[in-house]
Amino acid sequence: MNAAAKSKRLEERKFKRIEIRYGAKKPEHRGFAVQLSSKGAFISANKPVFAAGSHMVIEFKIPAGTFVATAVVRHAKNLPPQMARFGKVGMGIELLSAPDTLMEHLATL
Repeated sequence: MNAAAKSKRLEERKFKRIEIRYGAKKPEHRGFAVQLSSKGAFISANKPVFAAGSHMVIEFKIPAGTFVATAVVRHAKNLPPQMARFGKVGMGIELLSAPDTLMEHLATL
């Protein structure tokens, strides 16, 4: 990551992996949230990858239970299936709203 991109981050990301479900209106696709902070994450998912600016609903499964949050896609990277092993496919998201329990969990990672 270059210095300019790193300086835009307000908070350091933790390299953890949480199972999620996500979708435009309801959580219907499987993926993993990685590089987590209390403000956002990178969603590692082969399909679908939503375009930057898209709003989504995300269901997080953490030890305290299952929690639903809303988010906006800030950047997306999609590759053809035959190239997916050569690069990171998914979406960088910013959390817009989330239950306090989920936010506390993300802050303690």
